[in-house]
Amino acid sequence: MIQATTANENKGFRKVIKQIKTPVLTIFIFAVAIIYFFPILYMFLTGFKTEYQAVRPSLIFNPTLETFIKVLSDSNIYNFLGNSVFQVVLGTSICLILGVPAAFILVFGKFKKSTTGDSLYFWFITTILLPPVAVLIPLYTTFQKLGLNKTSFGLLIAYIGFHIPLVVWMTYSFFKDLPIELIEAADLDGCTRFQQLVLIAIPLAKTGIISAGLLVAVFIWNEFFLGFNLTTNTTATLPVYLSRFREQQGMFTAQLSASSSVAVIPALIFGWISQKSLVKGLTMGAVKG
Repeated sequence: MIQATTANENKGFRKVIKQIKTPVLTIFIFAVAIIYFFPILYMFLTGFKTEYQAVRPSLIFNPTLETFIKVLSDSNIYNFLGNSVFQVVLGTSICLILGVPAAFILVFGKFKKSTTGDSLYFWFITTILLPPVAVLIPLYTTFQKLGLNKTSFGLLIAYIGFHIPLVVWMTYSFFKDLPIELIEAADLDGCTRFQQLVLIAIPLAKTGIISAGLLVAVFIWNEFFLGFNLTTNTTATLPVYLSRFREQQGMFTAQLSASSSVAVIPALIFGWISQKSLVKGLTMGAVKG
């Protein structure tokens, strides 16, 4: 009798803990999300302040469109925005066009040595760890000799070189998980390597390819160091434009917040639309890799 009572008490206690755990965990997750998102929210709100209001941090103020109008009326921002879109669209496309077939060949290609594919893959991985500052001077001098320095295409080449290894790294694990029997069957049916890639591998690994493309697009959109050092006023990207609001006379906080909001909004919208594909691709890659 005593044991039955104790068992019922333990069962009731566990039930109460479970009922309390769910709302507490939900509140905790929302609190972390608010803390994480608050800087972006505060930046967006600061864009509706004047410069005088911005230097005195406060969530209570009289909003105005003066700063946004001033930022959007500057024709220079559209030039920098166009340069960023150019780099993101072409850079991401070329990285996928070159990186996806490279990963496919590393997995299913036939080499004289069986370890060649793995060695090349690890070489790609190590290049991801290379910081841009380590190759800035060689890039600068090489581009200067080739006439690519301070040009959009020179910066595009640099972005492609830095982000192809990322595409190879992300898509490699997806191709590695494909059944080798599918490729062998296609080979027996007379399919070329290109047909195997386009008709079999890409449709089955499209989630990983989409995730890789999204990450490359975000990295290129946010990149500042190479954009600052390898461009001019006519070829620089949006992050370089944002750095202009910190001058010798001081920092224009309200204008910086407004222009940063303009730069962040497209990425937020694009990320929100594609979040399911991105999360699915990253989690599947984590399980497979």
